Amino acid sequence: MADLYNVLESSNGETQYDQYAKEIIAYKPILANILVHTVKEFHGQDPDDVIPLIENTILIGKVPVDPGFTNEKDAKGNIKIAGSNTESKVPNEGVRYFDILFYVNAPTGLSQVIINIEMQKSDPTEYDVEMRGIYYAAREISSQLERDFTKMDYNSIKKVYSIWICTNQNENSINKIHLTRNHLLGNGRWKDMYDVLNVVIIRMKNMLDKNLNHKLHRMLGAIFLDSLSIDQKKDILKEECNIDITDERREMLEDMCNLGEGIFERGVETGIQKGIEKGHEQGIIEGRELGIIESIKRLLLNGMLEDQIIQFLQVTPEQIEKAKANSLTVS
Repeated sequence: MADLYNVLESSNGETQYDQYAKEIIAYKPILANILVHTVKEFHGQDPDDVIPLIENTILIGKVPVDPGFTNEKDAKGNIKIAGSNTESKVPNEGVRYFDILFYVNAPTGLSQVIINIEMQKSDPTEYDVEMRGIYYAAREISSQLERDFTKMDYNSIKKVYSIWICTNQNENSINKIHLTRNHLLGNGRWKDMYDVLNVVIIRMKNMLDKNLNHKLHRMLGAIFLDSLSIDQKKDILKEECNIDITDERREMLEDMCNLGEGIFERGVETGIQKGIEKGHEQGIIEGRELGIIESIKRLLLNGMLEDQIIQFLQVTPEQIEKAKANSLTVS
């Protein structure tokens, strides 16, 4: 098994957590379960029947989003779908990459759909996730020029889906934004092929959905919720979704239980609430300190060594000792 703690020397906990999450989501049986709940072409399908329709090339963090990169050509004139590591042409920003990008064949075998899946840990304050999803879907369409269709062959544009998994939300929900018709005069014309741009926003609360019919949220909860043990996660994936996690991805799932941002964020959130409830004038500041102590205790209970916790959370040895002596209960 890859040693989780050795990677902390070369990559911070947040980065490693993100990579594990992408690798797990990109597992074909999990992708198939997401598709049957979000993509029109696969509604009502058995996920096992969808798995072979997913192309083998699943790109994780390799295809740039921004113009000038997504369909950039190499010296031989071939499209470099893997993208470039140079700076973005968008001022003051680094290159942004699609989290997960892949092709899937429609059940009819007559067309392909391009799927992008993004993970968002919280709602940004400077923009709506829905608007970013529309931009990503639009880029998936425009970047097909000279890669999936040429010159004036616009009828060959492939349908795209940008699917956003947003954690730390107030409710569980699934919402879709897509193109539709509105005849202003006369009958006009509408074909299914026109509905090419689709954005799906999946929002998740920080607790397991108790409704067994909400299979997508329960599956995603088994991946992202740090409140569940690895055995609980395995049971949900196997018993409810018929997903056998491979040894490699099981290790990633176990590591996420220890390494997850949720451990730190939930600890801080708990501590802040306790600080506020105590009525201290500096409740939030004191609460954050309590949250750090909670986070340290969680990691200690999960077997992480003290020097590794210091590096992961960027805390002091004094805070480690305070956590060991503290009487706060890990919730």
